Amino acid sequence: MQYLRTKLIIAAVFVMFLFFFSNDFGLIDIEKTAIITAIAIDSADEEYEVTAQIAVPEATDANTENKKAQVSGTGGTIGAAIKDIGDKTGWFPNLQFCNLLIVGNDLTSGNVFKVLDYFSKTLRVQDSALVITTDGAAKKLLEVSTPLDNISSFALQKILLKNPGFDSDVAETDIKTFCTDYYSESESSYMPIVTVSEQNAADGTGKNPSGGSGSESTGGQSGSTSGSSGDPASGNATGNSDGTGGKTLFNARETALFLKGVKVGKLNAEQTLLLNALTDKFRGTTIEIKGVETEGEKANYLITVFRCIPKITVKANSGSFTVKLSLNIYCKIVDRNTEKSDVTYSKNVPLPQAVKEKTERFLTDRIAELIEIERETGCDFLFLKRKLLQYNYKFYPQYKDNYLNVMKVETDVTVTGQK
Repeated sequence: MQYLRTKLIIAAVFVMFLFFFSNDFGLIDIEKTAIITAIAIDSADEEYEVTAQIAVPEATDANTENKKAQVSGTGGTIGAAIKDIGDKTGWFPNLQFCNLLIVGNDLTSGNVFKVLDYFSKTLRVQDSALVITTDGAAKKLLEVSTPLDNISSFALQKILLKNPGFDSDVAETDIKTFCTDYYSESESSYMPIVTVSEQNAADGTGKNPSGGSGSESTGGQSGSTSGSSGDPASGNATGNSDGTGGKTLFNARETALFLKGVKVGKLNAEQTLLLNALTDKFRGTTIEIKGVETEGEKANYLITVFRCIPKITVKANSGSFTVKLSLNIYCKIVDRNTEKSDVTYSKNVPLPQAVKEKTERFLTDRIAELIEIERETGCDFLFLKRKLLQYNYKFYPQYKDNYLNVMKVETDVTVTGQK
């Protein structure tokens, strides 16, 4: 009897292993394996066009890459457009793994919160989903393939969410933060502007040496594959089998500014760096300082920030409203192009006084530009009005309507390095 029980246990374990390692005998449920990785939202006359990028795992011995598809739906609301996608595909779109929301440029002239409100309140999308915009149609970003990743949303997340110690040159924003800032006293928000550019192939022929990835881009309207050809510079590269795709790279170093949900301006790459510095997202970032005069010659220096201590203080009384922005940075030289080069800066090279002074001037000038942009656009992306209410609520009624015009600004930037 004991022997029979042992045989039954062994047989049961064998069957469990058979199911586990055979992947349910090769049966694949599309609703379980195909997930939405990104949502692009564009204007379609009086309606919204929502395009979902779907990652479909199809790794085989011959092809180890995942395939992708784009499916579009339209509706008078965002929820209705997503429902339209479900009606066309026959399965309910799962947004649990959607980590990227793209707002088309044509929607930024109005209140984008009407677009994002659905995602901020539904439990189907996680609060950490990133929000970006672009200078054209949002769905174009989903149609391209890069040399680094066949699925464009994965490539975008790599440049938006960088590991600690990498350059913090992108003003990343998730759906929760954007909506929180929208509802704050400042009524101001921002998000990265993603643009595309074409790189030259290594062989100089303009073709992808790998021969393309053969990814698919399926239009939800007709159900046919699209993207058999395209111009990567215009955001249509799809990694085609003819070798013309996969040459597109993304740039997200500029930042769009929103006041009450409407785009009112933008920050360039250098200004975005300073915004990150003032919001304590700057450690590990490199700064290029050009034309520094040291030892009778002009040279370019690359420095890395190892410590950044920002502080924004607002003080108000019945006679004045003062904003003090201080920045304390500890950095190190990591590269230079001087004539008299040596190996010492692979160790701890003292920071030359000329480099220190020019770095302080660079940071001070960029801070002044941020303040001027705040005044010109009315977008309080430094959230001075919110700080006024928090720390000087007694004088909030006096300054809440004209604080950007009457405020006095004091700047204190200190750069230190190896002595």
